[in-house]
Amino acid sequence: MTSTSTGDRAGSGAALYLPPSDGALRWARKRRRMRRLSLLTAAAVLIAAVAYLGPIGWSNFQCGGLRSIGSDIREIDGECVGVTDGSFVFQDQFAHVQENIRAENEWAAAQAAAEGLPLVRIAMLTTMTTTADSAMSADKIQSALEGAYVALHRANRTPELGDRTRYVQLHLANEGARQTHWEYTVGRLEAMEDDDVPLVAVMGQGISSDRTVAAAERLSAAGIPMVTGVTTADGIDHDHIDGLIRAAPSNTDFAVALRRHLDARGDIGSAMLVYDSTAEDRYTTTLRTAYEAELGEYIAGSHQPFPGRSIATGGPEVFDPITRNICAAASEAVLFAGREPDLRVFLDALSVRACVDRPLTVLFGVTGTDMQQDEELGERIGAANLDVRYAAGSDPGWATGATEAPADFAAFHAHYSRLVDPDPAGLSDGYAVTYHDALATAIGAVRITNPWEVEAPLPEDVREHLLLLNSEQVVRGATGSLSFASNRGGNPGGKWVPVVSLPYPQDPPAEATYVTPVE
Repeated sequence: MTSTSTGDRAGSGAALYLPPSDGALRWARKRRRMRRLSLLTAAAVLIAAVAYLGPIGWSNFQCGGLRSIGSDIREIDGECVGVTDGSFVFQDQFAHVQENIRAENEWAAAQAAAEGLPLVRIAMLTTMTTTADSAMSADKIQSALEGAYVALHRANRTPELGDRTRYVQLHLANEGARQTHWEYTVGRLEAMEDDDVPLVAVMGQGISSDRTVAAAERLSAAGIPMVTGVTTADGIDHDHIDGLIRAAPSNTDFAVALRRHLDARGDIGSAMLVYDSTAEDRYTTTLRTAYEAELGEYIAGSHQPFPGRSIATGGPEVFDPITRNICAAASEAVLFAGREPDLRVFLDALSVRACVDRPLTVLFGVTGTDMQQDEELGERIGAANLDVRYAAGSDPGWATGATEAPADFAAFHAHYSRLVDPDPAGLSDGYAVTYHDALATAIGAVRITNPWEVEAPLPEDVREHLLLLNSEQVVRGATGSLSFASNRGGNPGGKWVPVVSLPYPQDPPAEATYVTPVE
């Protein structure tokens, strides 16, 4: 047999093989041992961390890694809930605005230390994670955060929201997409009363629900004052929960605005009431009651109930019997008492009703809605011979100059355009202006509380000043010169409640805006 030399293989184009040196082999074996040791060490650290931290510490670790250990953020049932200064981001969509809030908090701390002034914290308590069926959409939550950020920045850096005798930090408190974890989060807020930088108020509750009421009653018992965000249900106010006032209109305010609208237009003689029959939904039940109290002379025919969350129980077909009854009764208008997801389905059902050739007006009340951004919905409304209008907490035309705005809206809008977004469409859902005014109201109460004292005020003292935000101490809000007094039960006086068309017209008709009474 003829052997082939290494040189012959190289000459024939085969790859040259050189065995590794002893040093290289020793280094490879050492790297493998080091890798195994690192993996074993990491596993041991992880096991030790779980054992040392316990289930609570481990749940913290799952929401942000090592930097979250010892924080007030905790994983419960797959959601990260609790309180943050903005550094823990609840959803990627909120990353930019939360970073702005965190940076403003740091600036306020440094400024307070440099000037020798008190530093206080206010918490924004609402749902900050979303699911397919959560009550607040991610877009609305983002708008709410942006509005609150503008108020925080204005309060700390300008005299527009009161004398800067105290600097303010805003902490974000997530109670979960369905508010199921409010107890944990409220517990963290209670503990913050004794922090070096104390919690002195809570703002921003956004859902008119039994859980919102339960959380508010517990905060009230702890002496913590509250200014709600977009909750509108009658009964969630100072008359029913001590130390709670609201920045949004009440459902009764919506009903009064709609009555004035119908009286002024004069072409609607009667309306059918369509309502969500879910008894525990405070928004829909009190909106129905407000319609009956304020619009009773317009309501005619049999009332039409439907099960809430119609999307999950059959879509537009749920409303088929109701649309048939509307057509049979030859109704001129509908008063709708239901939540936005159901309203969307109802409008879809009306777009294929048997009497689509007859015009129909649909009226409802809501602080704000992102349906203004839904162009397809607007087209369906127009094609279906529908006139859709709602009483609201703000008017998209304020930002474009299409309609008259409250006196202090322009100042808010200038800051919003610079800090957040110059596009007026960003304000169309009404959440940014409402949350701006909610935080501005809370800050106003903090700053008129014992301003001569060099220490931060106690929450109990701030609560005693909530109903002194009137006369010379009104809140210069984006939605009006807001006044709070006991005779209004903590509901805002001076609040503008416009009636808005959906979709928003290019040239909205001139109409006097209802302003809530101050007395």
